[in-house]
Amino acid sequence: MTIALVLLDLQTGILLSDRIKFEDAGMPRRALAAAETLRGAARAVGAPVVHVGVVRPRVRGAYDALRTTTALKLGRAPRDVLALAAGTDDIAFAVVPAADEEVVHKVGVSAFQGTRLDALLRNAGVADVVVAGAFTHMVVESTVRQGFDLGYRMTVVADGCCAPMVATHNAALTVSIPNFAVVVSSVEAVALFQRGSRAP
Repeated sequence: MTIALVLLDLQTGILLSDRIKFEDAGMPRRALAAAETLRGAARAVGAPVVHVGVVRPRVRGAYDALRTTTALKLGRAPRDVLALAAGTDDIAFAVVPAADEEVVHKVGVSAFQGTRLDALLRNAGVADVVVAGAFTHMVVESTVRQGFDLGYRMTVVADGCCAPMVATHNAALTVSIPNFAVVVSSVEAVALFQRGSRAP
């Protein structure tokens, strides 16, 4: 099996909290439903499933200063409001990992940066990485850029992704992400898992 599913930041504090306002209020629930469908398809063919979640340090530091300052300038929820720190309910996965699925924690944006994700995928012989998650224009885009540079064939499931602003979600899927990944629907992704590879 050369294909794997990586679910990005599908955490309760990000998708199911009233502290983050989604223009399209139904988008997070649709993304979670698509993620469950994708997981079922991956598990049906024995493909690895990896849940990646952000867990920020308990001690305030450089990440907090930059993120809080930027968020306040943009009128968005600052780091102080959305802690996502170890031990908080915010970091719980909305798609609960099964006992035999891998869990990877990160501090920054990309799922690859400073984590064991690359080692897990290479150990499993993965060439094709299918991703879904939040936010489309941040974590998803950052992860597929780095995955592309690491030599993976990256695929993004459009309806499995979400972002607070519809415009940034759509721009990421149509402008930036296609430079590094193929963008598909969850229906197409299920077929991809059944084939076992994106390669012809």
